[in-house]
Amino acid sequence: MASFSTLPHDLIKEILYKSPAESLVRLRLTCKQLRGLINKDSFIYEYMDRSPVKFLRIDQTVQIMDPVTRTRSEIPIPDEFQPLDNIIAMFHCDGLMLCRCSFLMPSELEKLALWNPLTRKVSWVDEPSQKPFWTFDYYGIGYVLNEPPLRDYKILKFSVERSGEVEVHIYECMSKSWRTLFDDTKVDWKVVPRCNGVAVKGNLYWLAKKNSRNFILGFDFSDETFKDICFCHLPYYNNYLSCYEGDKLSLLEQNRLVLSPIEVWVSSKLADGNVSFIQYLRVDSPDLPLLRFFTYFSTYKPHPVYCIDKDKLIIACYEGDQAHEGPILSTSITLCEIDKDSGVISKEIVTVPPYWNFSAELFRPYGYIYVPSLVCFPV
Repeated sequence: MASFSTLPHDLIKEILYKSPAESLVRLRLTCKQLRGLINKDSFIYEYMDRSPVKFLRIDQTVQIMDPVTRTRSEIPIPDEFQPLDNIIAMFHCDGLMLCRCSFLMPSELEKLALWNPLTRKVSWVDEPSQKPFWTFDYYGIGYVLNEPPLRDYKILKFSVERSGEVEVHIYECMSKSWRTLFDDTKVDWKVVPRCNGVAVKGNLYWLAKKNSRNFILGFDFSDETFKDICFCHLPYYNNYLSCYEGDKLSLLEQNRLVLSPIEVWVSSKLADGNVSFIQYLRVDSPDLPLLRFFTYFSTYKPHPVYCIDKDKLIIACYEGDQAHEGPILSTSITLCEIDKDSGVISKEIVTVPPYWNFSAELFRPYGYIYVPSLVCFPV
């Protein structure tokens, strides 16, 4: 350790930036000097900004996959989330997963938890006193940038009635308390059902509908307002929303019922205002997979997760049914890679052998985009 400590400070940081996140978790336990550096907010956020996205899903274990290298790691499901059917949805921000957990007991319909899969820490979020968690609520986690790089994490909870009345509550992670932003205020929009939302630079975005028009709805934690970000001409029920290049949005579109072209659209920078989408990719080929399709047992398979890497490859991870012994179908996870310039499609099954998945079909969480991070628990 003596020879390492003699290296220039900037060189040490560059070495650490290129180290696997799992190694940094162990490394900060071995040396006080390195622990002080790794635990600095400036280092944590710079490391996270340099880290490529990964795919996270839960089956019998927590599976984290690098979509570019195809490497996969597995860790046990936290004891707090047993049984497996507890987690019904998750929302990602800065390596933290906000988990919606469902329980069978009538007195505990839903709970919220914050989970860092890298450090394996779980913290339960208290219910607001006036409005318990409920199935038809929408949630998200974001932050306000106070004094860079400090981030003040907050949890948003809202519900929209058929009448258009919306109730909004915010959980302040630093003070561990809920407050009501507004109650029974009328709005003229509705969020697309089952749209989990995306966090970009601390703010939240969903696919929504207003006056028969599809658009991107945003929530800005700085002034705590919902905002109409831009018009979206694609049918909302065929779209999958994601973050692109850290400060933009992307939309992947494919019909859920028939093989059809896959289109990917990307937005301009969200911070610039006057946001618009342009087509990034369109592929129409007999080799196209159906990324989400109808099944007899569960209506629709979970929606795909996807990313656009620096080499302009669109990599989607999705579930598919395979013939097994007799009439029984089994499930496999497949990676589909589409080259932006050539349109060449390659597929690779990443679960061997295919597994039978019936009882958890209706409850299993979808896959998620995830970036491992060393962010300390805000609650």
